Amino acid sequence: MSFKFGLNQLVEIIVSGEFGAVKARAEYANSSENGYHVHYKAADGRAVTQWFDESDLVMVEADESPGQPVYGVSELPKGAAA
Repeated sequence: MSFKFGLNQLVEIIVSGEFGAVKARAEYANSSENGYHVHYKAADGRAVTQWFDESDLVMVEADESPGQPVYGVSELPKGAAA
């Protein structure tokens, strides 16, 4: 089974509207759904990392390119600006 979301891809948690970055992915022998370990800022301001089923998440799209995923980076290349 292929993964719907990539590592470091930004995803939105459907039920809460919070968003974060995919830090790990898992597929399971006894489940038809992939799992994603997402690091995000909770509504109360806490940093949280939690597992979600694929159906609990949607892709965060780039404003300037609808339909295109957004990826977080931990470090910008030399000379790049955010």
